[in-house]
Amino acid sequence: QYQRFGAVIPNREIGESFLGRYLQTKDEEDRYYVKVPSLRNVARTSPYFHTGEVPKLEEAVRMMGYHQLGIELTPEEIGAIVAFLQSLNGELHAAD
Repeated sequence: QYQRFGAVIPNREIGESFLGRYLQTKDEEDRYYVKVPSLRNVARTSPYFHTGEVPKLEEAVRMMGYHQLGIELTPEEIGAIVAFLQSLNGELHAAD
């Protein structure tokens, strides 16, 4: 599924690396829409975002709070969210 990155904060603050599907389609309707993966094993899949430019889960959570919700998360809130995301870890199986 694709979702818009920057739901609350104006996208001009996000930068060119987050233009999303627009880079492939050149369709203005696709600007800032990025593929949203499952959260399963998200704590094990750094770096984060489709550009891979965010190495730490804590930073990704902080950015999502700001860009998606328009809030500055406290360190305690970030820690609680990261703990929840770590609880979504499961066993990794080798591909057949």
